[in-house]
Amino acid sequence: MQTTNKTIVICGAGIAGIATAYYLTKLNNKLNIILIDKNQPLSFTTSKSGENFRDFWPQKCMREFASHSIRLMEDLKDDYGHDTFKMSFSGYNFVSHDKEKPIFSINSNEHSEEYFEEITDTTTILNKHAYLSKSVEKIISIKNAGNIDVYAMGSLMLKESKKIGVKQLQGEVVAIEKKESKFLLILASKKTISADQVVIATGPFINNIANMLGFQFPIENTLQRKFIIPDPKNIIPRDMPFTIYADAQHLNWSEEERTFFASEEKYKNLLDEFPGGLHIKPEGEGIKLGWAFNRHTEIPKWETSQADFFPQVVLKGASRFIPRLIEYENDVPTPLIQYAGYYTRTKENWPLIGPTKIPDVFVIGALAGYGTMSACAAGQLCAKYVLNETELPDYADYFHPMKYQNPAIVKEIKEIKSDGQL
Repeated sequence: MQTTNKTIVICGAGIAGIATAYYLTKLNNKLNIILIDKNQPLSFTTSKSGENFRDFWPQKCMREFASHSIRLMEDLKDDYGHDTFKMSFSGYNFVSHDKEKPIFSINSNEHSEEYFEEITDTTTILNKHAYLSKSVEKIISIKNAGNIDVYAMGSLMLKESKKIGVKQLQGEVVAIEKKESKFLLILASKKTISADQVVIATGPFINNIANMLGFQFPIENTLQRKFIIPDPKNIIPRDMPFTIYADAQHLNWSEEERTFFASEEKYKNLLDEFPGGLHIKPEGEGIKLGWAFNRHTEIPKWETSQADFFPQVVLKGASRFIPRLIEYENDVPTPLIQYAGYYTRTKENWPLIGPTKIPDVFVIGALAGYGTMSACAAGQLCAKYVLNETELPDYADYFHPMKYQNPAIVKEIKEIKSDGQL
């Protein structure tokens, strides 16, 4: 398909939309690309990222996808300078109180040499990680993992894209009409944009755009929270890897707290079992903590709500594997910075990347919890689809929006035991 001089509008200027624009320019520098967003670039879901990366996932397609994205991030640093954005291979540690517990429901010897190290000797664990509970029996340490400054990386790709001619426009798309072979995007300002192709990269709002075109994606949105606090007692070492507690738990509330929560309908859930996945890492001189335990789906909103007791819940849960954090539960250090962002995901937690049922309309989305680490590979793949390239990676079919019509892929989805979600 001849794409030179065509106009491609990318709806959404988060890290996924920006990466798509960047890789489009790398593959074809003669395109007319318009990147449009209601807000400033990188300011909504992307700004709520945990800013971590890892190459190990339960399924092969996700391992290859994440591994390729990490290589592309390294390529960016090689191409533009190693001081352009921070990328630190500081590690990922999954910890458990049960040495027999499989992490991600995968056999400990599967892929172990390539992807992770398993430690079950408690003396070794405490010697290396003295801050952990003495009853921690197992650590799975992912080798190719760490943290990254997603805002700096996204800003770099946006800057380089603009050098090639990508136009950035702030505005809200409120309607899309099909005019013969063109798409007419109507903005809230009444301005219109004519496009030959449209890329939907609007994060939790991908169905808002899809609905304008008469269809929708099989996704759900859950609001997940994180917070950052100072660490005046220096409980968390500055070189601690991103650490995830793999075990489910009931929180150790006092009898008075249990009675209060039981008497209030909106707090009764605090007495339920909480899933594994509580995560924590050093953040500057402070600590960043998160726990994606919310399972209630909702229609996404631009303004997100606060949650009662969230810092106390997370700190109490975190004290199960880092005992001294209980010192902050009832005296949370300030300033306390809370924020929330949506996990937009498919049922199997694989992304949607590629052409939709509407010709010349593409999607890059459903990157729940891994948008930062996968953005480069996702943007490159989406760009290849837009340009009708036929040489695609092996994982492409698993992320294609029409994958649910592929019996072999549906069979693999049904066999998933763990989706790797944090």
